[in-house]
Amino acid sequence: MKKAIFKNLIAFTICAVLFAGFSSCSKKSSGDPTPSDGRNAKFTVTVTGAPSSAYISFVMVGLTNDPKEGTVWKVNGVVQNSENSVSLGKNNFSGTTKTYVIESIKPLSAISVGVQCLNVENSPYKISYKAEINGEVKNDEKDFTVTQSTDFTHDYTY
Repeated sequence: MKKAIFKNLIAFTICAVLFAGFSSCSKKSSGDPTPSDGRNAKFTVTVTGAPSSAYISFVMVGLTNDPKEGTVWKVNGVVQNSENSVSLGKNNFSGTTKTYVIESIKPLSAISVGVQCLNVENSPYKISYKAEINGEVKNDEKDFTVTQSTDFTHDYTY
């Protein structure tokens, strides 16, 4: 089961990067709501009480108007050099850090986020996900309880 989930996550990430790449290369029409200089993004994710068997994945992909530009994110204040995506998994939340703030350091023309949190045990855990684009809250999911029968799986495009 974990192998199938991992394959799906990799396929999603590749699709998201390709989608973002193609959309950033096309000409913008005058009616396109995306500003030519892009959008700023900030994501806050928290995971608490996850059992060791939990599957946790947060993937943020962002592209600027310059396809050669790869440094677009900072995580908890640390710039991620030459990375246009950030991926957080179970191991990121197993230590003392339970909350991550992922911010764009440059305006982005394409932003895609994939979230999948699953639980195979009878040990519920909580996640929170907040997305802010240009300072406006687009999603704010607080203390969502992940159980065996209730997962948190979403694909967002901003």
